[in-house]
Amino acid sequence: MSKVKVVGVFRGLIISIALLLISNLILGIVTSYTSIAISLTSRWITIFHYIAIFIGGAIAAYSAENNGWLNGGLVGLIYMVAIVLLGLLWYPFNLSLLLALKILIAFIVSALGGIIGINII
Repeated sequence: MSKVKVVGVFRGLIISIALLLISNLILGIVTSYTSIAISLTSRWITIFHYIAIFIGGAIAAYSAENNGWLNGGLVGLIYMVAIVLLGLLWYPFNLSLLLALKILIAFIVSALGGIIGINII
């Protein structure tokens, strides 16, 4: 039996991206019509990233029915690599230890989501 279910990881990835888009839309509307400082939005976006990949990891693991940490963790890893690659299109930057740490945290958060998701079954 395969350890990674590609369909489950893809489903978790799509859900994570959808959640991020919805949360960013809501955050954009809130910052447009309130006096919330723009400087706080980057913190909220980071929080929304991790919530989205946690949920995506749980969904991937639920779909996979085994190896929840691996299926969930792959969601976070692919998600963050995609975000970095998309970011490079608009803002060239150097890969740094901080970026590697963020990718590692994303893997851990989504793997934890996967552990939770596998136990929901």
